[in-house]
Formats: sequence, structure tokens, C-alpha cells
Amino acid sequence: MKRAPYILLLFIALIGLQSTTVRTAQMPDTRSVVKALYIYTFATLVEWPAEKRTGNFIIGVYGDQTAVFDELKKKYSDRYIGSQKIEIRNYTDEKAVYESHILYVTKRNSQNLPSLVSISQKNNVLLVTEQSGGLSSGAVVNFIIQDNQQKYEINKTNAKKNKLVIAKKLSNLAAKVVK
Repeated sequence: MKRAPYILLLFIALIGLQSTTVRTAQMPDTRSVVKALYIYTFATLVEWPAEKRTGNFIIGVYGDQTAVFDELKKKYSDRYIGSQKIEIRNYTDEKAVYESHILYVTKRNSQNLPSLVSISQKNNVLLVTEQSGGLSSGAVVNFIIQDNQQKYEINKTNAKKNKLVIAKKLSNLAAKVVK
């Protein structure tokens, strides 16, 4: 009989642990939400060359589908950039990424960055990474964590190589701008 209080306590602890796990699983990945919002904002504050102003506006995620891909698809796939309908695509073949206006490359898939930089420069793609030194590797925008907040940095030289014009407002909001 003396074990009954301990069993009851164990039972209550297990129920509490289970409800915490359920709440944690239901919480959104806030960094992915912020990255998706930033990517959409980049789409609205970057000017592409004339040949990229027709057809759908394609935002690509390179590699495994991620929470960022899910957020982009859920929140932005029915919106427009000017007269171009946004289309969210997931790429596993680097040869297909030339179609994108914006290509987000996760840290996990950054080993392919050299060939993606080459493709993005030839096809006027805004290359977005989240790798330390991403800007020096050829990315136009790189996600960083600064003061425990999700931020981004911009390389205007890389943007010019890709024939992209970055709005002043976007540069002003960046944690770092390389000219």
C-alpha cells in the first residue's frame, strides 16, 4: 500500500511529460517562420532584369524539404510579386534551379554552393544561404543569428554579378552590407 502514492506521482509526472511533448510538437519553428517572411520580403524589395519579369515568380528551396519550404508554401504560394504569381518549388537537382528568382540553400546542402553560385550568376537568381562565410562564397543574402535573433546580411557586389538591384530599404534593415 505504501507504493500507491509513488505510483500516483509517477502517473502524474508521465501525464505532464506527455502534455509538454504534445505542446512542443505543436509549436512552430519560429526561425523558419522568420526566414520565410524574410524571403518573401526579399522578393518584394529586389529588382530583377526584364527577362525574369514574366511567368511565375519562383522561390526555390534546394535540398530536402524543410520547415522553411513548408512555411513558404503555406503562406506565400497564392500571393503575387507584381503581376507574377508566386510558385514555391523544392529542388534536388542543381541543374533545375536556374528557373528560380530566389533560391534558398540550407546549411545542410551548402556543399553544392560553388556550382549553385555559378548557375545563379548566369540566370539572375537571388541566392540565399545560411552558412558562415556565405557571402564570400557567392551568396547575395546570408541568414545569420545575431543577439539570439534571426537576421540577414547582404553582398551588393554579388547582387550586381547576378544583375539584381537591392532596394535601399532592404539594405538598411540588414545586419551587415558588403559593398
